[in-house]
Amino acid sequence: MVDAAAESQRVKRIRETILAEGQRLREEYPWLKHQNALGLTIFSLAVMGTGLSAWSYIQGFIPAWLCIPFVAIFTSLLHELEHDLIHWQYFKNKKWLHNFMLLVGWILRPGTINPWVRRHLHFLHHKVSGSEKDLEERGIANGMKYGPLRLFIMFDTFVGNLLKVIIKGEKGKKTKRFLQICAINFPLAFVCAGIWYSFFVFHISSGVGDLIGIPVIWSQAVLSNMEWVEIAIVTWIAPFYLRSFSLNFISSNMHYYGNVNNLIHQTQVLNHPVFLPFQIFCFNFGSTHGIHHFVVKEPFYIRQMTAKVAHQVMKENGVRFNDLNTFKRANNFLFDIPDQNVVKQP
Repeated sequence: MVDAAAESQRVKRIRETILAEGQRLREEYPWLKHQNALGLTIFSLAVMGTGLSAWSYIQGFIPAWLCIPFVAIFTSLLHELEHDLIHWQYFKNKKWLHNFMLLVGWILRPGTINPWVRRHLHFLHHKVSGSEKDLEERGIANGMKYGPLRLFIMFDTFVGNLLKVIIKGEKGKKTKRFLQICAINFPLAFVCAGIWYSFFVFHISSGVGDLIGIPVIWSQAVLSNMEWVEIAIVTWIAPFYLRSFSLNFISSNMHYYGNVNNLIHQTQVLNHPVFLPFQIFCFNFGSTHGIHHFVVKEPFYIRQMTAKVAHQVMKENGVRFNDLNTFKRANNFLFDIPDQNVVKQP
C-alpha cells in the first residue's frame, strides 16, 4: 500500500531541494535570471546551426553522415525550447515572438504535431501522467509491449499511429481517430512522410529493378525532383527521424504507464551509459526530464545544471534510477521488483 501522506512529504522535499538549487544558481550566476534573452539566444544559435549545417552539406563542405547528426543535435535544442514555450517560460507578454519561436521550431522539426495542439496534450499529460488518459505519452507508444508496431510508432509517430488505429483501433471509432491524428499533424507531417517514403520507394524500386535485370525507367521529371528530395532528406527529414526516435525511445521508457499513483511513480531517471547514443540527440532527456515533473517552471538548461543535486534528493526519496526491466513490463510501475537497478523505496 502507498502511504499518501509520506509520499506527499517526499514530493515536497524533492521540490524544495530542486527549487533551492535553482535559486542558488541564479544568485551565483546572475545572467541566468535573463530567461527571455537566454531562450532567444539558444533559439537563434539552434536555427543558425541548423541552417549552417544544411548549407555546408549543399555546398559540399560536409558529407551527409555528418550533416544529419549535426542537424539532429541543433533541433534537439529546438525541441527543448518548444517544451519550455508550451509552459510559457519565454515571452509570455510578447505573443508574436513567442508564437514565432513555436512556428520556426515546428517547421525545422517537420514530423511533429502542431505545437499549439501539443500544449493542450502536454498539460493533460501532467494531470494524468501514467494513465490511459495520457494521450501524449500513448502517442509515442508508452505502455505498449515491444514489437514491430511500437518500434515503428517511436520512429514515425504520425504514420505509426495511423497504422495503430487501423490495426488496433476500436470499431466504430477508427475513422474519427484517424482524422484526429491527421488534423493535429497537418500539414508538416504529411510533407515529411511524403518526402521520406517517396525517397525509399524510388531507391528500393530502382534497386530491385537493377537486381532482377529489369531497370525502372523513371521520367526526367521524377529524376529532377529526386535531386531536391535527396537534399531535403539529408538536411531536414532524416535528422528529424533520428532525433525523434531517440527522444521517443527515451521518453516512452522513462515515463511509467499503469499503477501510477503520484509524482514519484510517474517517471524514472534513465542515465545508464548504454543510453548515451540516444541522449545525444534528445539533449540528455532521460537524465533530466524527471526533474521537470517535480518542478515544472524551470527551463531545460537549468535542469541540466541542477541535475546532480536533484538526482541525489530524488534517489533518497524513492524515484527509480535505471529500472531497465521497464522494457519487459511495457512500462508498468510495479512496487516489488527484484532488480538491482531499482532504488528501493524507503
